[in-house]
Amino acid sequence: MATIYYERFDLAPDVVSEVSRLVGAHVYHQASCPAMRQYGIFMCGVGRPDGPCEIERIDAPFHVLIVVLDGMAELFEGDQHWLVGPGQYGVLPMRGHRGYRRIGSEAMPHAWFLLGDEVRWEALNRGHPWVGSSKHGARLHDAVSLFQREAQLSNEGAHDALVPQTLELVSRQLERLLGLAGTRPAREQSLLQLLDDVRKAPDADWSVAVLCRRVGLGATQLHRLCVRRFGRAPAQLVFDVRMQLAREWLQDGRRVADVATALGYQEIASFSRRFSSHFGCAPSRVSKGKPS
Repeated sequence: MATIYYERFDLAPDVVSEVSRLVGAHVYHQASCPAMRQYGIFMCGVGRPDGPCEIERIDAPFHVLIVVLDGMAELFEGDQHWLVGPGQYGVLPMRGHRGYRRIGSEAMPHAWFLLGDEVRWEALNRGHPWVGSSKHGARLHDAVSLFQREAQLSNEGAHDALVPQTLELVSRQLERLLGLAGTRPAREQSLLQLLDDVRKAPDADWSVAVLCRRVGLGATQLHRLCVRRFGRAPAQLVFDVRMQLAREWLQDGRRVADVATALGYQEIASFSRRFSSHFGCAPSRVSKGKPS
């Protein structure tokens, strides 16, 4: 991303916290999340412009993806134009002299991505801008919005921000939108399935030895894979899944003792200590509907 390229922005002022929010892979982005680089994502965000919105780039070293929920966008390259409406997405392949703009009178809620020049995104590079259709645009928009907010919390020092989890959600929704689901390496697919299984049976034995056998990796290899994809060690990932389930169940009104048992804890006190350390408040406060 050190390559020099040209950018032109013609954007109406808006309320950043409510209308336009982004997260990027560098520390100067607001919010920032360096782990995005591991997913081939340079920046992403959501917006809802209802005034001027036009962005043009020359020789950008990344692909641009815009996912439109409502209103209308127009991709352009020289004298050529491509319309992108609700339920569609537009792609500006890397390099070249290209851009997009909002057109019409309707507001244009959308999500956008800057995707790195990686094998993972090679299917986007068709030489000219192009448009696709997908029913998954709203889910991707929601995932990006949630990820940005969690990254902002993390940047502000929140110890319980769900950055790795929401970044993974964005990645999976992006693969779904582009029809790339299931194309990850087999070991990554196995790891994702394993975490789904932990959520379904959180009280089971999920020791590192068991995790290694399920994924087919040694302890060192599994540790590297988990850190590379989630920024967390294997045991910490299992703990995170259990704690998120605990909070969900408590917020649904389940008793602290029942939640502790369902997660495999032999002692309520042990569960309460771990929950309090993780979230900064006792589980009894959450179960009573008090803010966490």
